[in-house]
Amino acid sequence: MLSLTRHSLDNQHFRRKDKWGESMLKVSRRLNYGLQLMIALASDEKNSSKSTAAISEQLAIPLPFLHQIAHTLQQNGLIKATPGPKGGLKLGSKEKNITLYDIFAALEGQFSVPTSESDGSIKENEIAVEVWTDVGEKIVNALKEYNLEDLVTANKA
Repeated sequence: MLSLTRHSLDNQHFRRKDKWGESMLKVSRRLNYGLQLMIALASDEKNSSKSTAAISEQLAIPLPFLHQIAHTLQQNGLIKATPGPKGGLKLGSKEKNITLYDIFAALEGQFSVPTSESDGSIKENEIAVEVWTDVGEKIVNALKEYNLEDLVTANKA
């Protein structure tokens, strides 16, 4: 059986720290690339189609991985894909009103709170569920504060 001590949990292999030594939220490569893709598409004021090969090269995202991410974003209505030699990707109907929460939910799923595995009431579990519910609400609200229009506009100034 593996035993994890406080020291081993602080090891870089298990948790990343910021420059102040605080634990940071782990963001998947898929989510990070998805956000970069969405920002790149939102940066085009005409919302014209961009080829996946050009986007892959511009953002240094492996093309097969970009295709997987784009497919998921398309299934969730965040982008549109046009096939053919002059086709490519562009923002979907919400365009620049797409929030970071929309992207997160499409690529990572909804933030879910753990529940009890037992039939009885366990005080510690109830406290933990309450904490995770509160944290989840705060994360969702924070993700909803960022939309593509604001991200693109802020970086043009």
